[in-house]
Amino acid sequence: MALVTHQTLKKTYYYNFFPTKGDEDSAAAAANPHPLGSRRNRMLVEMRDLYPPPVVDPNHPWQIKKTLNHYEISSGKIVISFNDTFEHILRYWNFCMANHIAILGHRVAVAVWDVTNEKKPKKYDGNEVYFQITPSENCILTCVGVMRDRNFKIDDYIGLYWDPKESNFRIKLFYSFTR
Repeated sequence: MALVTHQTLKKTYYYNFFPTKGDEDSAAAAANPHPLGSRRNRMLVEMRDLYPPPVVDPNHPWQIKKTLNHYEISSGKIVISFNDTFEHILRYWNFCMANHIAILGHRVAVAVWDVTNEKKPKKYDGNEVYFQITPSENCILTCVGVMRDRNFKIDDYIGLYWDPKESNFRIKLFYSFTR
């Protein structure tokens, strides 16, 4: 059995801290703030990473592990930190898709497989399943159907990862906190 590695390009932000005089004048003349806020002063760039991407063990691929909180349960949105998003998800996406989320702030439709029951995994996709960035720079994976069908509770411990071969998210319940 061999571990599979993928060649990836790391995505990172390039900030423009020194706008041109023309940019400053046009910003001062505009009465309305820019709808993208601070995102307009940066751009997403791809670069070769000095280090290889994290090796995904096929027997235990859960790169993002977290305990669900009240907000995530009530909204059906799993919050994924900025670092986890860039390190474990966006590095496997093409530049256009990553830019669509990170700079433009749009949501992207994704598929999510609930593989808690490994013999009978269940796929979720469509309008209720999407990935997007928040104003706080974290990302959210909206998957109301998974939350409802799996009956997640506060303090449930889950694992999550982006499967680069199948281009979808995998989610698994490790431990359910019962009261």
